Amino acid sequence: MHFILYNLYPWYGMVCVKLSFTFIIIANMYAVIDVETTGGSPAVDRIIEIAVFVYDGEKVIEKFETLLNPNRKIDPWVVKLTGITPDMVANAPTFEDIHQKLYDITRDRIFVAHNVKFDFGMIRQEFKRLGVDYMRKQLDTVNLSRKAIPGQESYSLGTLCDNLNIVLENRHRASGDAEATVRLLQMILQHQSVSRFIDIELRDGLDTTRLPEHLTPAHIEILPEDAGVFFFKDEKDNVLFVEGSKNIRRKVIQEINKAFEHEANKTMLEKMRSIDFELSGNELVSKLATIKYQRTQNPEYNKKIKPINYTHGIFLEYDADGFANLNITTLSKAVEPAVLKFPSRATALKVLNKIITDNQLYAQLNLLKVLKEKGGNLDEFRPRHNIKIENSVKRFLYRNPNFFIVDTGIHPDEHSIVWVENGVYKGYGFYNPEVTSPTVDNLKELVKEDEDSPDTQKLLRQFLRKGKEIKLIKY
Repeated sequence: MHFILYNLYPWYGMVCVKLSFTFIIIANMYAVIDVETTGGSPAVDRIIEIAVFVYDGEKVIEKFETLLNPNRKIDPWVVKLTGITPDMVANAPTFEDIHQKLYDITRDRIFVAHNVKFDFGMIRQEFKRLGVDYMRKQLDTVNLSRKAIPGQESYSLGTLCDNLNIVLENRHRASGDAEATVRLLQMILQHQSVSRFIDIELRDGLDTTRLPEHLTPAHIEILPEDAGVFFFKDEKDNVLFVEGSKNIRRKVIQEINKAFEHEANKTMLEKMRSIDFELSGNELVSKLATIKYQRTQNPEYNKKIKPINYTHGIFLEYDADGFANLNITTLSKAVEPAVLKFPSRATALKVLNKIITDNQLYAQLNLLKVLKEKGGNLDEFRPRHNIKIENSVKRFLYRNPNFFIVDTGIHPDEHSIVWVENGVYKGYGFYNPEVTSPTVDNLKELVKEDEDSPDTQKLLRQFLRKGKEIKLIKY
């Protein structure tokens, strides 16, 4: 309350201001943090430098900074940006060496950073590798700046510092950026409405005035900041809405805010009585589980998944001379199973043209035609031809037709697996490598069967394309 009075009523006089500020020091202590990393992915990249400034609302009372040995390569663009070279971190401590110090210096303090999702995500992942569940309340000076200092051309730290006359030394080094963030935070705290902004920010963007009537902030606080699926339910425990995310709590808040802003979905908030969740271990499994639950639960406020009526297929057929070819046929007239199925002939034709173009099959088929016309050695050509045709269709969906995607599990000693066989998604499961040997047969038994669909195919293709270091077990 004193914090609010200090910002709303600065005219109360020096005595009142001083008393308010003393209360702030006791109530709010900030750990302002910046990290430099080997790259931009918390899943695979590591921290190479960290700086922490403990700020009491008036002054910095403690400071900690160090280079860190990431035990992996630093991307060249990071070296160029930060000036931190492999030689500089070769003899530096590891994150494990300093993790207790970092844990203690941020304990009972609000974690503040400019783009806090990145810095907190990197640090939380480092702790997770050590088996520690690192949780702190967070403030993002990017979001706070947008509310307290609107109208800026950009809210990058460099541009804000230039426009607000904040001295920023050692740009793109942890200590320099963290110190500038402290000065930015100090300026933000002078804004008369900052207490409400901070309250919303500390609740991961939750504005309590937007909560459904039958839910309280406590319902949100107990939600984990981990990957999984969440369910909005009515008084009869029916699922109104289901979604998956790498951060359940943050995504729940986003969906509540989104529903509040759209009149058509406000009825969902009126019907809501509870929020349930299921952990998944990682974002990919959360999205696959979401597709499954949307199909099986048919929630009222999710986009409806239409039943797929496959009518045509691409078939792998062999002519009288034993040469493979690809043809489109109506499924109702087919004798053999289709390699790929489609809801229309037009879609099948589009995919077939893509397969032929991507694999340069026009040249292959023309060469076969020439050899047949001129009496070439068909026996020698046939094996190479058939392998090329067979592989081209199998690889339309995935580069390898048979594989498991291995990712993080729900528990630290566990892995998740996503199974694809003959280009068809089969389902997902979990295993403990200390208990179960990851042989193909063992992993197959651990997978709960699921249904393949264009949505799962699209999701898996996107995941495999963008993944930096994806672990696959191929067979």
